[in-house]
Amino acid sequence: MKKSIMCFAVMAAVVSALAQAVAPAIEDEERAYGAVYGRIAERIRLWPDLAPHETKAEPGRFVKGEKRSTWHRVDVSCPELVILRPEGTPRDTLVLVMPGGGYSVQSMGCCANTKPILESGRWLAILFYRIPRRKGRNIYDAPREDAARAIRILRAKAEKYGWSPEKIGAIGFSAGGHLAAISATSSQDALYDRVDAVDDLSAHLNFSIPVYPAYVLDDGPTGRNARGGDGAAILPEFKFDAKTPPMCMVHGDKDYYSPMASVQLYTELHKRKIPAQLFVYANVTHGLGDKVNVAGWQRRVVDWIESIGF
Repeated sequence: MKKSIMCFAVMAAVVSALAQAVAPAIEDEERAYGAVYGRIAERIRLWPDLAPHETKAEPGRFVKGEKRSTWHRVDVSCPELVILRPEGTPRDTLVLVMPGGGYSVQSMGCCANTKPILESGRWLAILFYRIPRRKGRNIYDAPREDAARAIRILRAKAEKYGWSPEKIGAIGFSAGGHLAAISATSSQDALYDRVDAVDDLSAHLNFSIPVYPAYVLDDGPTGRNARGGDGAAILPEFKFDAKTPPMCMVHGDKDYYSPMASVQLYTELHKRKIPAQLFVYANVTHGLGDKVNVAGWQRRVVDWIESIGF
């Protein structure tokens, strides 16, 4: 009886506090999302009022890069989740997408790179965390708060949509890869004060896929969040706690964010007997690109998800 009452309270909190969706930023939204735009099932505002430490709540906007024909979301102080419904019969796995962009912007290239996951029948939820970097805070503090809150919301939404609350993973790119890694290895950290019953749910991930993660290594007294070399150590905020799940790292060996970040993440997981897989592609830079040896890496990620039972 007590369990039923608690579940009802959680869902009531989700309905009352999170039902309002964040409005699309601008009319170019459809072009920014590309082929996955038609799969949007719901937009969910993460925080019922202002996000922690914020004084305003703005959804941001989509802009197209001047030098490249790529879209970005910018100036987000009202973070949101955008749930994408898979094609065909949905499976009971959801993957949380964490865009990259140096914690300053968010690249919409994440949509094309995760489309194969959607095509495999798995749900996606794109996390538009707060950007740009907040003055006086670590570059990842606000995004970490948003990620933890998002994972809890997705657990609360599991019954509504049909994914399992224990089949929630994440994939992130560059800064988003950092966020996917730290959310996986340090999910037991208390990051913000309880807002409502949703925060009684766990923020752990069931698997994580950091793709060319940034800001993982430290290479000396001046190396905090620097582009590390072969001898750099993993930063201490990566705690590898008891809830650290299986992980798959993808990196290019010519990346200016050293592939040793992914190698060392793999090594730490291997030491702890946590299932892990590592792809390091030769002569490939940040962003992976389109060289013949890296082509199809997105499909290999889907295969890995399948291999671990999700």
